Amino acid sequence: MSAQQGARELRKMEDMYSRYDVTDRNGAKIGTVDAAYIDERDQHEYVAVSRGVVGLIPGTGSSLIPVDLARVDNNRRTIELSVDKDMVKDSPSVDTGRPLSSEQASQVRGYYRL
Repeated sequence: MSAQQGARELRKMEDMYSRYDVTDRNGAKIGTVDAAYIDERDQHEYVAVSRGVVGLIPGTGSSLIPVDLARVDNNRRTIELSVDKDMVKDSPSVDTGRPLSSEQASQVRGYYRL
């Protein structure tokens, strides 16, 4: 298997969930969606969420969250997670300016035990 086959990239969905607010299971705001991704092989979706000021500091990245953990309300433009804010805060971060690999997505799914 070549490196290219093993390091598959997820497709970035430019407008999906753009600027939706993200809250934890207790209603506490975590941040705002920076980007959304889809793994076209297994159809898993992810959102990258800036975490307030921390997400604005270069090099800090955004938290990547599987949409499997969320309830999306398109009318209110919100995403409510089934986990708490601390779990998201400690999750692996991503740089939304770079491609997202399947390995990064797998690491995130492992962190959330999916």
